[in-house]
Amino acid sequence: MAFYRCIVHEVGPSNSGPTSNPNVLLNLTDTGGTFDHNWFYAGEGAQVAMLAVGIAALTNNKPLEVGADPPNVGNVPYTAISVLYLLDS
Repeated sequence: MAFYRCIVHEVGPSNSGPTSNPNVLLNLTDTGGTFDHNWFYAGEGAQVAMLAVGIAALTNNKPLEVGADPPNVGNVPYTAISVLYLLDS
């Protein structure tokens, strides 16, 4: 797992993620340039908390610190987020 400083572009629950269960999906850009406009989903058991943090970041135009593996490519464009923190600036 790596940590990235990210900007949130879109966030919300969805049924069209990597599993058939509802997922919290976040569209993120890494400010370090590792990835751009990729979808991540909240790891199981943390969806509600991560949704709240993602919405707070989007609403207040704040960056996030995201703990996750780099996003997958090809047929699996989702990567699970393990940790999500709202940053002050």
